[in-house]
Amino acid sequence: MRYVTMTELKQRASRILDEKQPTAILRNSKVEGYYVPVESLAFDEIDDARAAELTESVLDQRSEVLAYLAKR
Repeated sequence: MRYVTMTELKQRASRILDEKQPTAILRNSKVEGYYVPVESLAFDEIDDARAAELTESVLDQRSEVLAYLAKR
């Protein structure tokens, strides 16, 4: 992961974003936030069937909690 200061981000934002690399943004030598390119999140690689499968899996794992909350 690359690190840039707020000053660098202000001065070279277009170049930093064009490089499509996860970047930690520093303010006063502490991480203030992160830039994570959408391509690295792999949203385009999941189809509707896989999304439905993942959703079902999560719901199955949380079914007891959801049933409890539904009764409240």
